[in-house]
Amino acid sequence: MLTVENLFVKFGKSVILHDVSLNIQKGEMVGIIGPNGCGKTTFLNAISGFVPVNAGSILYNDDDVTKWPAFKRARAGIGRSFQSAGVFREMTLEENLIIAVEHAHNYAWWWKFSAKHRSIADKMVDEALHEVGLHAHKHSLAGVLSGGQLRLLELARLKLSGGDLMLIDEPTAGVSPAMRKILAETITKLAKEGNRSIMIVEHDMKFLFDLVDRVIVFVEGQKYLEGKPEDVQKDKRLQEVYFGS
Repeated sequence: MLTVENLFVKFGKSVILHDVSLNIQKGEMVGIIGPNGCGKTTFLNAISGFVPVNAGSILYNDDDVTKWPAFKRARAGIGRSFQSAGVFREMTLEENLIIAVEHAHNYAWWWKFSAKHRSIADKMVDEALHEVGLHAHKHSLAGVLSGGQLRLLELARLKLSGGDLMLIDEPTAGVSPAMRKILAETITKLAKEGNRSIMIVEHDMKFLFDLVDRVIVFVEGQKYLEGKPEDVQKDKRLQEVYFGS
């Protein structure tokens, strides 16, 4: 589904990503960890089109998307969530999700005047909100939600956008321990339902290792270590990355 080859990203004279290559298979969940400033978020930005690539290539479903703008990659099926929940806080939950429905189904401007289209959209929004336990807040402004609820709303919107590759950045940031379990269950369901591929950047290693199929460790903008969660967890090199030799 996703092939990244020899990726370089520079900001001025600083090399943020250095010769990064990896593959993501259909239906696979991959976690990315590493110290602060090692290039994890920049890597997601490069794949989703939010930062330019200086060298290398990004192939998504056999299309070379390296030079595609972010909106074109989103339309092709690359969904993205951010460290700060990227929802419209001044809009209701329903309105946030309606935007995703419009995008996924290419509705014309007049669709709200069609009873058929309104019925379909309402059903999709209701189902998505029920799945993440937020239907009671359907008509509430997104800004009143807790940090964990904002993450769930963002995941619901990613699902309705219709993509098959989801890039999720720090889903547990600002989230209570109790909500983390719900987030993990929701992400797992998203992956299994649509056979989606998911890449997650996360600092909470226990949350991540219990969730993903494969873990990649970044150090100073390079891919340093890769393997199954149980193998990476036992690798002495991981301890050296965080605690020194």
